[in-house]
Amino acid sequence: MSDVPLSEMVTFSPNKNIPIHRWFYYREGYSKAFVEWCIQNYKLKGPILDPFCGVGTTLLACKENKIDSSGCDVSPLARFVSEVKTRDYDLDEIQTEFSALKKTEFDFPREGRVESWVAKRFHPQTFRELLIIKKFLDHAYKKNPLHDLALLALIDSTLRASNVERMGASLRRTTKEYKPIKKFWLQKLEFMMKDLKKAHILGHIPVILEDDARLLKRVKSESIGSIITSPPYLNKIEYVSAYKLELALFFDEPKTQLRSFVGEEMRNSSGESDLPIVDAYLKDMEKVLHQLYRVLLPNGKAVINVAGGAFPDRIVKSDDMLIEKATEFGFELEDNIVARTIDAYQRHSGFVGKVNERVFVVKKPA
Repeated sequence: MSDVPLSEMVTFSPNKNIPIHRWFYYREGYSKAFVEWCIQNYKLKGPILDPFCGVGTTLLACKENKIDSSGCDVSPLARFVSEVKTRDYDLDEIQTEFSALKKTEFDFPREGRVESWVAKRFHPQTFRELLIIKKFLDHAYKKNPLHDLALLALIDSTLRASNVERMGASLRRTTKEYKPIKKFWLQKLEFMMKDLKKAHILGHIPVILEDDARLLKRVKSESIGSIITSPPYLNKIEYVSAYKLELALFFDEPKTQLRSFVGEEMRNSSGESDLPIVDAYLKDMEKVLHQLYRVLLPNGKAVINVAGGAFPDRIVKSDDMLIEKATEFGFELEDNIVARTIDAYQRHSGFVGKVNERVFVVKKPA
């Protein structure tokens, strides 16, 4: 059992020191330690599903523990990172290809300008070099066994080479200096190669689906042994927009949607709250809970990490609301733990209150 406290397990931070898990920092995720704690503490059985799989922490931890798993996410960036992290690799083959790649010469032009909101986030020369490397990977390198690893290394290096930094859900401008994207890229790829040598695990490759957790069209009824997941939290932050640079450059995604998609449709119809976003969120989460109940085997358990929401004038205990909704669907509540309590502040109103981030476990009766 991990000696990491639960308050840290429910953050991505512990993954920063773990091979492969650390390939792409995803602040909205939880840790490998959390997944293993769930499996051991609640005696979870496979196959395990994560319907909000993000960058694949649940899936990679299951692979490492030789448990079959599957996951889905609406973000093409998240799915790609998950796939690259959980794949089997021929180490000798990709090492040979990497040695050859390091010797590749690139012709980087010193002129030409691209006008777009993306280009403005880079020094002009850095952006030209980024486009040349991306074009090389998209075309000349497309069928190379190292391709996806190299592309992920480039995606991860993009923010480092830009003139912005992630600040919560937004990108804040920093310096305007030239940064050597090729150097950052090859350094990252070499780092990833070393990680694979440290943690080379074969088999139990997860199934990663493009699916909507409200529908789970591609998951059969009563086919899942357990669920470990963390749905989007109720708040007013479009945290997917924090990755809009990578989405625009590599996945042709010019627009982002509120909290991936949950709660995006805010109607003025009467509901349980005077905040339309709360009603939209709860309606969508009801659909998610219905699907989780459908796909679980009898006696199957769902471990859900979620927090309440903070608004300028109040705290909304959406975590408690989800537990109530789950029991209404027929789930039995097996455990309910507050992992940490967070002081919530708003820019204009100051301290609003305390928000609980919790882990609750529900079981589908036999």
